[in-house]
Amino acid sequence: MHPTIADVLARPEVRAGAPAVRAGRAALGTPVRWVHVSEVADPAGTLPPGVLVLSVGVPVADPTTVPARYVDALRAAGAVGLVVEIGRQLPSLPAGLVQAARAAGFPLVELRRTVRFAEIVAGVLGRVAHRDDDPEPPGVEAAFRSLALHRVPPKRVVDELARRIDAPVVCEDLAHRVLLTAGGPDLRDWAARSRLAGPAGPEGWVTAPVGRPGARWGRLAVPSRPTPGTADRVRALLHAAADAVSLLDPSPEGLLRSARDALVADLAVAVPSDAGRLAVRARAAGLDTEVPLSVVALRPTGDDAPGRAVDPEQAVDSEQAVDAALAVVAPGATVVSPAPGELVVLVPGDGGPLLAALPTTVAAAAAGPGPFAAVADLLRRARDDAAAHAATGGRGPVRVPALRGLVHRLGDDPALLGFAADVLGPVAALPAAGRADARDTLWALVGAGGVVADVARRLGVGRPAAYARLRRLSGLLGLDLTDPEVRTALHLALLVDARAAR
Repeated sequence: MHPTIADVLARPEVRAGAPAVRAGRAALGTPVRWVHVSEVADPAGTLPPGVLVLSVGVPVADPTTVPARYVDALRAAGAVGLVVEIGRQLPSLPAGLVQAARAAGFPLVELRRTVRFAEIVAGVLGRVAHRDDDPEPPGVEAAFRSLALHRVPPKRVVDELARRIDAPVVCEDLAHRVLLTAGGPDLRDWAARSRLAGPAGPEGWVTAPVGRPGARWGRLAVPSRPTPGTADRVRALLHAAADAVSLLDPSPEGLLRSARDALVADLAVAVPSDAGRLAVRARAAGLDTEVPLSVVALRPTGDDAPGRAVDPEQAVDSEQAVDAALAVVAPGATVVSPAPGELVVLVPGDGGPLLAALPTTVAAAAAGPGPFAAVADLLRRARDDAAAHAATGGRGPVRVPALRGLVHRLGDDPALLGFAADVLGPVAALPAAGRADARDTLWALVGAGGVVADVARRLGVGRPAAYARLRRLSGLLGLDLTDPEVRTALHLALLVDARAAR
């Protein structure tokens, strides 16, 4: 049997709030099928039948709320009583509310001390038992409560709800951005459809709010009309799942970041035929797919590179510098982390200004701009170049296309390795000390773009000494080091050689 309102008031987690019955004492024997926190003045379509409503008094404190209409709305929505916590939000129950509840014979309870609504919900729902004619077997609500008490990820709750009702489920934030899905929902034009959603909407959605009292951050939605005869069951299960997600108290920002991380991870392995489906997901997650996008990929360098010890202060400084660059140069950008130690930024328009503003403590590469259909390819190119740039000790920004990215993509291609061996063969034959000096000089040459004064500065020697080194290398290699094409060939060979040496 279901507990009564009187049974609920006798529970220790409720008694801790010093409950006082202000109206409807004769109806305290009414069974309670559900307990739910609600702060809306018109709860039509948001409550399961037989629910005892908990509130911190947001609707009551609103001067535009008419007490009698509020009580009537609660009763019409299926509420069997109202429990209001007195506190900062509501110093005392308005006399008009008490009079309206008494006139309707509607149980109204005042909690005179602050309590945790989550504990009341968890405690009461754990005791709720279904009658033989209920549409769900005993313990269904308790099963969702158990998921929350075991601190499972919110996705697990959404998956379980979709399984039990055999229908798609979506968790969205207040901006109608999709955070979690289960059951393969149709996300086309999601934001526009969601704004019209509800039992009376064109698609007959069933929804339930999620979040702590006074801090609602989203809702669960079943984006389809329940089949005949299942509406009450779907609504009850939906509210049980919403309460479980609320008890888990996840960060909506974190859920959105995870949804976008997963989207970018899927983009990284997408094929052209996936573009339309992924664009729908991107729009549902709040991304604008109608504007050209650039992709900027970032990797730590030096001591921050993967597999090396990280200096915590340097890591914090790098992160703060990246955040500062984003705030100033690309405030509309979307930042995701598709893999540990990596950031990807989707920038509307040209990513060049952001690339130039990034600190030298990261290796960064940019590709684009291009249409959303090209983002998968842009993403692969930018990530490959950033990874190669970091792996070979590069610092600061690099634009795609880049030789490092080419070397990274070709990997151990025999033709590429043979080319590098042919170009640098005479250097490899030198004694160790001479080999190191030759490589240092060649790196300085390609880094300086052939400008001998810059070569000398990079090597820490005078200009005559730099000229002498370059003449010796030119004779050793049999190449004209003033030829830009020769320097490009040397740069490619040096990158291959550095990669092979790691």
